[in-house]
Amino acid sequence: MASSAARRKRKVGVIRRRRRRIIILIFALLFTLCVFIVMRATMFLPYESIDLTSLAKVEFSGINGDGNVTVSVDDSAVDALLSSVKEDYDSSWFHAEKVEDSDYAKFRQSLDFSVPNSTALINGANVTVIGTCDRQIAKKLKIDIKNNKESYTVNGLQNATKISSDEVFDGLKVSFTGISPDLTISLENTSPNPLVSRMIFEIVEPKEYYAAGDVVTVQAKYTEEMCTETGYVVDKPMEECTRDYVAGSDAEYISSAADLPSSVLKEAIEAGKKAFADANEYGVRIFCEANLVPVYINQKATFTYGTPKYISSYFKSVFPEKAGDLGLSYNDLDIIYEVRISQADGTACTAYGAVRFSDIIKNSDGSCSYDFSSPSILSESYFSARVKKNVVDSYSGSYDIERVSP
Repeated sequence: MASSAARRKRKVGVIRRRRRRIIILIFALLFTLCVFIVMRATMFLPYESIDLTSLAKVEFSGINGDGNVTVSVDDSAVDALLSSVKEDYDSSWFHAEKVEDSDYAKFRQSLDFSVPNSTALINGANVTVIGTCDRQIAKKLKIDIKNNKESYTVNGLQNATKISSDEVFDGLKVSFTGISPDLTISLENTSPNPLVSRMIFEIVEPKEYYAAGDVVTVQAKYTEEMCTETGYVVDKPMEECTRDYVAGSDAEYISSAADLPSSVLKEAIEAGKKAFADANEYGVRIFCEANLVPVYINQKATFTYGTPKYISSYFKSVFPEKAGDLGLSYNDLDIIYEVRISQADGTACTAYGAVRFSDIIKNSDGSCSYDFSSPSILSESYFSARVKKNVVDSYSGSYDIERVSP
């Protein structure tokens, strides 16, 4: 009996130990399964859940009744979000997907915000900001987008009086002085308006001198601070607040032979003949060019001129890019004459001389201003081609040259 009881006791112990092992194994399996489920769930849970508009920077500007809203990416907020997400990723043991640094940059670049009805705003009105992003990248980064819309109340718009750009320039006096193309410009701000009177008017692409017909663009410069302090705003941004002015004057240097009256040319031809007074200035050189021997009486040359005869005339207008250069007139009228030059022994030859008149001006009434009172010989030679070269060919790089006749 004792032996039978012992056997039963051992058998019961074995069964209990077996049952205990099974229970332990079941608990171990259940624990492992729970851990797996938790790990699996953790792998796909988002690191951050956000309202997309929390990454936007919303700013209101303008005046009450005509305000504007500007929405941009809030870089500081994006930096904080991505820094937190990256830290969570780096500290996690398991990852469903591999995330590269470029993925964070792609998310930032995909952010965009829009606002329907973003103009003509008034304080107290509501505007809706709508955000968009690359949701696949957001999912990869484990960023859960809970909401992408948010309503904002318009505030901070200035109560100000709006003025037009025309009103801005109404008080600007623009004047040109001088003779075209040697005009200078002056600007005078005479506006009584509190804002405009403080504005600075500047010429866009200024030049030292202007020609009649040149278009000069003037820009009005001001700041938002000036608008706030004076209670006025302009209906255009400063970059667009400009006006064009056309340069003009009562007189301009003639730049075309077509504008040179025949009567003026005839007067110049007659006036130029007076330059042939002292033949001794060029006589020796001309006789040498003609292979003639000069004669001297009391160690002085004895050359005299005959009556000059008009040969040809040339009107030269300086190229615009060279106008005002040192030594260059705005225009020249060169007149070539044929003249007989002789000396005391009766020897004579024909010479050619050129007389120059410069800077002939055309007035607004059509008349011309000039000075023909003191003519002088510019070039003189026995060879006519040499004179022509000196007064015409030598200036082809700086002047537009036209032959003219009375």
